[in-house]
Amino acid sequence: MHVLQKLGMLCAALAIASCAPVKPKFVDIPIPPERISQMGYSLVPLNEKGWFIAVRSFNILALAKLGGIPEENFVIRASLYQLPAFKTNEEFVHLVKEAQAKGGNPERLKTMKHEVVTFAMKGIDCAKSYMVIEDHGAAKRVGKTGVMVQETLTLDCAHPKRRNIGVSVLYSQRNYPGQGDPRFLEKGTSLFNSVEFVDL
Repeated sequence: MHVLQKLGMLCAALAIASCAPVKPKFVDIPIPPERISQMGYSLVPLNEKGWFIAVRSFNILALAKLGGIPEENFVIRASLYQLPAFKTNEEFVHLVKEAQAKGGNPERLKTMKHEVVTFAMKGIDCAKSYMVIEDHGAAKRVGKTGVMVQETLTLDCAHPKRRNIGVSVLYSQRNYPGQGDPRFLEKGTSLFNSVEFVDL
């Protein structure tokens, strides 16, 4: 359960602050985007201007894009993690939901919606989750008040070559209520459909 707790803490941390509000000097993603290969998988970033690589290591890839104001941002984060043993896809979905529900400060973060369903991907055990969290304590730099919303779509899959290794691809947006991208779910699903698995 230690692994699941760490995964839950990661989700909570992303809900609090998914990336820095001021863009550092990182590598911009070209238009059209090229496939990015990581250990065990690859993906194609969204075909939009403004995305840049914030973090890239052997097991973590984080891309970011700033919104209209400093507090608003978009994040794509992909990583590998250790999976506990499971037998069925339904059990896998349950493990993912349980992990995502843990962690965070309930006095600051209020979960408005949390759904986890199976995601069809060529016979691979996968789950797609959708979370909407209200952040009542988000740090703000422009003096604006009010609650912020973190909307997150996540794909979790057991690697087809090693079922004890999970691949997580997360797409999130942080904004003020009513300011979200109306195509958020469509873009997230497009990102997930670009994921391909390679040998570890």
